[in-house]
Amino acid sequence: MQTRLTLWQTISCLLKHRRLADRRAIDYETNRFAKVMFGIAFLFTAGYLMMLAVLFAMIANDTRSMTSVELMCVLLPAVMCVDFLMRFTMQQTPAQIARPYMLLPLPKYACVDAFIFSSLTSWGNLTWLLLIVPYSIMSVGFSYGLLTMVYLVVVTLLAAVANSQWYSMTRTLINRSYLWWLLPIGFYAIVAAPLYLGTDAGLQQYARIYSLPGEAIGEHSIWPLIAMVVLLSGLIILNRRVQYAAVRKETVGTKKTQTVAHVMKFNFLERYGEFGTFLQLEIKQLIRNRNPRKGIVSSIIFTIILCLLIITTDIYDSPGMTNFWALYIFILPGATILVKMMGYEGNYVDGLFVRRENILALLHAKYIFYSGMLLLPFVLMLPMVFAGKMSIVMLASYAVYTMGFQYFVIFQSAVYTRQTIPMNEKITSKGGLEGNYVQMIIVGVIFIVPNIIVTTLQTMFSDNTTYGIMLAIGLVFVLTNRLWLRNIYNRMMSRKYSNLEGFTSTR
Repeated sequence: MQTRLTLWQTISCLLKHRRLADRRAIDYETNRFAKVMFGIAFLFTAGYLMMLAVLFAMIANDTRSMTSVELMCVLLPAVMCVDFLMRFTMQQTPAQIARPYMLLPLPKYACVDAFIFSSLTSWGNLTWLLLIVPYSIMSVGFSYGLLTMVYLVVVTLLAAVANSQWYSMTRTLINRSYLWWLLPIGFYAIVAAPLYLGTDAGLQQYARIYSLPGEAIGEHSIWPLIAMVVLLSGLIILNRRVQYAAVRKETVGTKKTQTVAHVMKFNFLERYGEFGTFLQLEIKQLIRNRNPRKGIVSSIIFTIILCLLIITTDIYDSPGMTNFWALYIFILPGATILVKMMGYEGNYVDGLFVRRENILALLHAKYIFYSGMLLLPFVLMLPMVFAGKMSIVMLASYAVYTMGFQYFVIFQSAVYTRQTIPMNEKITSKGGLEGNYVQMIIVGVIFIVPNIIVTTLQTMFSDNTTYGIMLAIGLVFVLTNRLWLRNIYNRMMSRKYSNLEGFTSTR
């Protein structure tokens, strides 16, 4: 009993420390406004989920092929798949914030247990109740009674909590190697197997199989509850071991070293002086360091897959989707790295402040390098031009628009970044985009605003006129890049000591 009490006290203390760490974070005040905006976005999401609840309740009340409880169980696998994907954008894994505690004299699993407990009790797991509870009240409560309604809510809530552990485990494994993507892909392929396997493959077979738990819940059978508890317990045990192994490997594991002599030196850039030096630095950062390299490789792989999907199918042939994906593909490589601008440089930012205008030269080198990187998505999307899915004028205008206005917006993140992002450690990193809500808003702007502009312009003008306007907007910012880069540099210098304090405290 004493051992259990001590372990619980340790976990409680660690959780309290994390709450205090969030409040004492250097960017707590800076991000307050952004957190309010994030809360407003959550309210919109809540409204959307409740609207879906009404829609599904109307469908359940009108259908005669299955009961309302069965319908929710049929929808549950798709809901959990969406939940899994959404967690990638906003949830840290427990291991990612464990580094400061791993070398303390604590029980072996205490640190990981604390953060697993935190993920189990996270308010985010209750988000889907905004869909389940209204649906249950409107469709289940009047047909089956309060007990069945509560039973359904409990089972779906357990599914959401189990999904948090499934996400945490797979996200940690994927951080170690992209090959682990095969795990969730294979799992969801098995979940969807009734749609394409068997003599009766299709929606009817899928609905028939996944309606069985709903039928059992309606009859108050206990096996769906037992199955969910067993599933949750198993995932907690597996996740616990995966998190501990991953943190321990990065904390005390051996690392392969690479000598500078084996890395390309790009000596031809030295003729450009200081600008060439920082251009070399940017290239070597991507080649030699794991996290930036994985970000660029991920964006390239995703671009290739998306281009193949657009060429070989008609899923995204509508004008709105074509515009969205074209703009998205152009900004993706830059956004992957540039949204974390100065975060990687935080590892050696002290040296950058030694000489006057070092930072300005670095910003200019970054702008030129990532402007050149736009050639890659441009070339990858040329087959879509040959297939008649897009026009060359559209690609050219979107490329210039990205080089101009989009980069102008995303480079603003350099002013507000105060957290050092590790070059190679992924699992045990302390800082990053997850803790900077200003950067999250910038990402939202560069992905959402351009599509609104294009859609508005296309309702007023022809496509070619719209592309011409986008090209003109982009050219204005391209031609004035030295002016706005200088403005960003001046604002960074006005926050020099504040930002430097943040970088050094998060290493």
